[in-house]
Amino acid sequence: MKTTFLVVFLFLTTSISHASELMGSLAKINNFHFVSKDLASAGLIELDSYQYIQEYGFKHVINLIPGEQSEERNHVKSLNISYEQIEVDWSEPSLQDFERFVDLMNSYKENKTFVHCQLNMRASTFVFLYRVTQLGVDKTIAEKDLLKIWTPNKTWQTFIDKVLFLHLN
Repeated sequence: MKTTFLVVFLFLTTSISHASELMGSLAKINNFHFVSKDLASAGLIELDSYQYIQEYGFKHVINLIPGEQSEERNHVKSLNISYEQIEVDWSEPSLQDFERFVDLMNSYKENKTFVHCQLNMRASTFVFLYRVTQLGVDKTIAEKDLLKIWTPNKTWQTFIDKVLFLHLN
């Protein structure tokens, strides 16, 4: 009986310790933010930090940074995580980019998804819009997560207003 208790105790202690370490490692990623247990966003991520994304159980990565990302793509795919890139122009985010994001997110509903860009501004905005327009999350609730990362500038606020108008009216 004592041996069984000790084994269970050691298992739980080790599991809790590992979970705590994993959360600490995720928190070290630039502007990392959990939106829910199945959705997180962040800024630029170092390749070696993808092990933490994998350990947490993320199955999909969406990168919103423009430009060639073949090294990242290859590394993520080598970890058996799907990888998609939507090249969102910082100065001109488009409805087409958001619609492609919605399509991807809708296809990933059953799995943990990690969305990133350079500083988590594009990513947090797209996640905010997805939650409000597709998941029916109250705007003021979803906006709290967005504002933890940044206050959208004029270009991005115009984009947000446009998407919300088109999807909610």
